Amino acid sequence: MGNKLTDGRDVRFVLYEQLRVEALCRSERFQDHSGETFDMILDAAEKLAANEFMPTNSRGDEVGCTWEEGKVKIPESFHAPFRKYCEGGWLSMCEDEAVGGQLVPVVVDFACKEMFFAANYALAGYMGLTHSAAKVIEVYGTDEQKASYMVPLYEGRYAGTMNLTEAQAGSDVGSIRTKATRNPDGSFSIQGTKIFITGGNQDVTENLVHIVLARIEGDPDGTRGLSCFVVPQRRVDAEGRIVEENDVTCSGIEHKMGFKGSATCVLNYGDNGNCRGELLGPERKGIVVMFHMMNEQRVLVGLQGLAQGSTAYMHALGFARERMQGPAFGTKGPEQVPIIRHPDVRRDLLWMKCSTEGLRALIYYTVYCMDRLSVAADEEETLEWRDLVDMLTPICKAYATDRGFDVCTRSLQVHGGYGYCREYGVEQFARDSKIATIFEGTNGIQALDLFGRKIRMREGAALKTLLAKMYGDVEEAGKVPELAGYADDVSKAIAALDAVTKELLDRVSSGDAYTAYSWATPYLEVFGDIVLGWMFLWQARIACEKGATSSGDDPFYASKLDTARFYIGSLLPLVHGKIQAIMRNEEAFSRMEEAMFPDPA
Repeated sequence: MGNKLTDGRDVRFVLYEQLRVEALCRSERFQDHSGETFDMILDAAEKLAANEFMPTNSRGDEVGCTWEEGKVKIPESFHAPFRKYCEGGWLSMCEDEAVGGQLVPVVVDFACKEMFFAANYALAGYMGLTHSAAKVIEVYGTDEQKASYMVPLYEGRYAGTMNLTEAQAGSDVGSIRTKATRNPDGSFSIQGTKIFITGGNQDVTENLVHIVLARIEGDPDGTRGLSCFVVPQRRVDAEGRIVEENDVTCSGIEHKMGFKGSATCVLNYGDNGNCRGELLGPERKGIVVMFHMMNEQRVLVGLQGLAQGSTAYMHALGFARERMQGPAFGTKGPEQVPIIRHPDVRRDLLWMKCSTEGLRALIYYTVYCMDRLSVAADEEETLEWRDLVDMLTPICKAYATDRGFDVCTRSLQVHGGYGYCREYGVEQFARDSKIATIFEGTNGIQALDLFGRKIRMREGAALKTLLAKMYGDVEEAGKVPELAGYADDVSKAIAALDAVTKELLDRVSSGDAYTAYSWATPYLEVFGDIVLGWMFLWQARIACEKGATSSGDDPFYASKLDTARFYIGSLLPLVHGKIQAIMRNEEAFSRMEEAMFPDPA
């Protein structure tokens, strides 16, 4: 793969050498595939991403989306690649053959999606939500709903959206006011307004299917009273033919910092009292149904953070190889050299390399766990893989998007003044990638999920599963003489994570929950730092098995070894300072009352 989207060699290293995905083909579910078919899929994805998606990215940012009289137009240049993506079967690639899929492992699907999101984030976003809408209908829908909506969604004839947020109900989902009223024919009349709806209206598909969270009249307040509904933009008859509009109107689109080719809409349901929806799943279980969609999206949003960081890094690397400046500090040589030889720039590039390669390993491993979950042989194995997915999901979403954004800003810095100019593209990556830290539950919400729910699941059993897996891999790496010291460093970091976890939980138990929760975001950051240390040690062991040395014949394996050494030796030690701050629990936070902050009025 020779492009400025991803490092194709690293993609294949994670898939084939770290995760050994070909072993999945021994299961009945994936038996029709092989490493050869996976390579063909990856090559086809690269071609589509590089030749069709990437050339439309800057133009989509320049023209953005337009709204007029309730209708949204997305950039015209997006239409052709959208259709090619759908016609190629990419939307349903990892699904069962019964719904038009090819049963490709999710981890291979994500490797392809990384390229699409790197090539054109806004355009690929329409496909991601469409798949999630189809999947939630596949899991919870009736046979009629599957025929009417799921099939055309997987085919890309319809597009899907997710509708939770309202003006007064962002992260506080239980405050939703959109209501559903029963009709004699079993349908529901939907009335309310949803905001920040990605792809809520557009002109590239013949219909949209909105997955809407609402409260049936008479049901209790809070999340326990919410139900989920399928609300088509245009109603369809029993044969699946579009028959009429459904009283769903778009009253405007947001004007944003970035992500401009993606229509972020305000949707009004039932302004004329004639919006019909169908119950999706059981009544008053809407939050359960919607979370099936949200959990898929959260890992996918983590991938989006990686993808934008990946292309930003590749652009910075290309620029640093070509940009002449000099001489390099601390060297004696020609007057001008490529800035990649300058120590501060090289350190920035190595930091970006660590970030993108570490995040790739983390996210691919998480979805690989999903694949292993889908072919688990017994209840014990099922529980193990589910624990790993549950624990790593909020880290994928929050840590990967924060790091991805940081990579984009550092890429801009490597470009210098050129990076601040539109012609070089990296300023768009920085603007676009920021949204990934905000939607699908802000990163603060992910930190609360990790600290408030995930580490306590089944009385801490899920956390123990993850820590045991990490310790096991560290022990194996420690048997390699070149890695013994680095394995000890990672082992100490994991032990420190375990200790600070117990400390924070003790504070909650002793009645200091408010202060304990104030450390949720730093705690997630520490967790992510240490998980990446585990990933790099794992990769370094593989590199050593391939005979890698810093001066070895194969520069790729040598780079994997030295990247791991740099991360574990130079970056991972910083977690001990972060943990020390959490353990110290400075009391200024609890003393700082609202009145002590300045009044902007």
